[in-house]
Amino acid sequence: MKKLFYYIIGIIVLATAALVVIPNQHKDHLNPYIKMETDYAKVPKNTQKYYNVQAVDRNGKKLPYKIKYVGGYDPSQEYIAIHHKRQYVKLIEYIPKNKMPKNN
Repeated sequence: MKKLFYYIIGIIVLATAALVVIPNQHKDHLNPYIKMETDYAKVPKNTQKYYNVQAVDRNGKKLPYKIKYVGGYDPSQEYIAIHHKRQYVKLIEYIPKNKMPKNN
């Protein structure tokens, strides 16, 4: 009985440690309480890897966090719509400048 108790405590400790070690994008992807959102950002040209992206919502209000990494596929574009759950980016779409919300 005592051995079973320690076994259960060990599993709980390992599960808790795994939540701390797993990067945010994976936790955000699995978290059912975070809803998928579409936000917008201006990104640098001539690259397909965007780091620390400051996105805005559809009203032009900046998000309270930056998205750590967004992968792109067209280095000649600079405006994107990001479909994401916080740090987990599902997909991006390149958009024309006139579809970009105005900053408040």
